[in-house]
Amino acid sequence: MADKNGNKTGGRKKGVPNKTTKEIRESFQCFVEDNVDNFQEWLDRVAETNPAKAIELVNNMSEYILPKLSRSEIKAEIEVTDEVDLSKFSTSELKKAIENDKDKD
Repeated sequence: MADKNGNKTGGRKKGVPNKTTKEIRESFQCFVEDNVDNFQEWLDRVAETNPAKAIELVNNMSEYILPKLSRSEIKAEIEVTDEVDLSKFSTSELKKAIENDKDKD
């Protein structure tokens, strides 16, 4: 249903799963919790004939246990100045820096 401006009214709030989805998730969680002891046995059986498949099963199951990492982008502005306070260096440090700079040329 919509109001006179065309905005949706009523219904579930954003992010709230519907009743069926919630029940399925709860059932799956109960299944996993009830079979924790069996998982190792099942994986061992699969691994006997197909170790790659056993690893794939563990990987697939991890999606339901571990949260997926999201990609983050970091933006920064870095200002580089050529100014160096030479008074903080000893004479020997300055001489060494000059010699190293001459060696690069």
